[in-house]
Amino acid sequence: MMSSFCVFGMTMLVARAIAEDEIGWYTGNGANRREMTREERAVLVDALADELFEKRKTRQISPAFDAPQFAHEWLDIARRSTSVRGGCLMVRGPKVDDKGNKVISKITGLPTVTWLPYKSEARHA
Repeated sequence: MMSSFCVFGMTMLVARAIAEDEIGWYTGNGANRREMTREERAVLVDALADELFEKRKTRQISPAFDAPQFAHEWLDIARRSTSVRGGCLMVRGPKVDDKGNKVISKITGLPTVTWLPYKSEARHA
């Protein structure tokens, strides 16, 4: 069975992880290259994480779930425990082109599946 629901957005934890990967531990070039102290790196990581949290495109921040109520519960917990920007519930569905036609894979001949915004009549709690 394929899980069909997830949450897209940005959390400070994700922004920090991206910033840590991008910053690294060394500064300078050639003869001026040196290892940063933990404090120097922390300042750079914090600044980049703040910038990424505000400006980075949203991405999948939750695992995939089998039902929308599980994604809602995950988002409620995430909002209580960390900073969350966005937090849009998504569902798997067929990708469509600008004219509204389903995009068909040239390899499989089947409709291409992507994440689409989920619209529900009532929120399950």
